Amino acid sequence: MPAMVKHKTEKYLVPLSDVHSDEISNLLDTKKLIHKEVVMYRTVSNDFKNDEKFDYDMLIFFSPSGVHALLKNFPNFEQKDIVIGTFGPTTAKAVKDAGLRLDLEAPTAQYPSITAALDDFVKNHRD
Repeated sequence: MPAMVKHKTEKYLVPLSDVHSDEISNLLDTKKLIHKEVVMYRTVSNDFKNDEKFDYDMLIFFSPSGVHALLKNFPNFEQKDIVIGTFGPTTAKAVKDAGLRLDLEAPTAQYPSITAALDDFVKNHRD
């Protein structure tokens, strides 16, 4: 954001998913930046078949729709030892609202990227 504010006269194209909030647009508006949002990709749920095995150690979600897809595909999902991570505050809220345990979260002051959060988690949770 500091670099964008430094170049206020530039025009910014903001690629978004078809499932998005107005958070980015509102932030750019408050900074009085010239911008246009454009849907560049769709978020699609990958429906599992009844006979597909669900055997994961970790799930990382990048949008609330991922959390909804999990619960749609597995209505009786029990987290147990499965680690759940998220990128973005709305995704973290969706996990918590679903009654699931959130084990790693980004971005934060300590972990500005999901890669940094995941790297730290793996370092601190080795068997």
